[in-house]
Order: sequence, then C-alpha cells, then structure tokens
Amino acid sequence: MRGVVRAVGALFCALAMVACGGEERAAEPAPAPEGAGSGAPTTAQAPAPGGGCGDPAAAREVAEDPSFELRATASGPYAPGEEGRFDIALTPRGNYHVNTQYPMAIRLQGPGDVAFQRAELGPDDAAEMVEPRARFQVPFTARAAGEHRVVAEVDFAVCTPESCMPDCRTLALVLPVGGAAAPAEGATATQ
Repeated sequence: MRGVVRAVGALFCALAMVACGGEERAAEPAPAPEGAGSGAPTTAQAPAPGGGCGDPAAAREVAEDPSFELRATASGPYAPGEEGRFDIALTPRGNYHVNTQYPMAIRLQGPGDVAFQRAELGPDDAAEMVEPRARFQVPFTARAAGEHRVVAEVDFAVCTPESCMPDCRTLALVLPVGGAAAPAEGATATQ
C-alpha cells in the first residue's frame, strides 16, 4: 500500500512541475482564498461558484502581492451611449510568470447604467496573454453620464519554474462618463 501512495504522490509532484515549466501542462490547483499568495506557494480549494474573490465594497483599482500586480485602468472620459473600454492587466513580479494555460476568468458587475458585451471573459478574450503579462480590454457602454463603479472578479495563476500560485482577486474601478456623446465624425459644432 505504501508503494502505491508513494507512486501517486510522485506522479502528482511530476504533474505539478510540468504544469509550471514543461511543454505539457496539467490542470492547475483551484484558486487560493483572499489573502493567500503572501509569497509561499500554496494550494487551496476553489471558492464556491459565485462565492467571490473578496469584498466588492473594499475592492480597489489595484491588487498587489509579492508575486504579481493586478490593475484595472480607465482611459476615459467616456461618452454616454458609446462603446468604451477599460483595461485589466496582470503583471507578474520577480521570478513569476503568467500561467498562459490556466483558465483565467474575469466576471464583471456594474450598475444598471453600464452594459458589458459579455459578463464573463476568458483567455480567448485577452488582448495579450503571454508569460510576462496578461491584459484584457473590457468593452462596455454607459447609458448615462456620471461616475459608474464597476467590479471585476479575476481568477488567474502566476508560476515560478518550481510551483504555481492560483489566486482570485476583486478589483473595482470608477468609469467617468461625460454629459454628452461626442459629435459624429465630420459634424460641426454650432455656437
């Protein structure tokens, strides 16, 4: 029996090493709870679906850890009724890299005046998904002027050659939407 346990343990360790540094990749461990990822590699149970990655009310534009920076950036001002975009970027730090094989996911929430083309984005929606950085341009349309706070729950993994650190964090961003739509191209303003 001990031989079987050792063989299974050795197989698991080999698969974990391949997941971070080899050509073939195994399934990643589930995201760690909020506050994990303090430098020491950990494996944790996945949060329950819809369980969240942190308190949306306490979320900010940046979530940092010694192994990464996760940042939401608005490029507004935006105009009501027109499509705008904001960025969400994951930048590993130190010896870490983005695990491009991990099923990175972004779940979006906003007030009723903000519509997202899709409420959930995955790796195929990334503007950039390479080991040094993952970046998403999130399209939205605001129906009314004002400052609209949006929330993004982000599941991701950063790895070293020896281990992977899945994580889940919540970001919040205020989108400044101006009072009037920009004039159509070729239109002239009247005084």
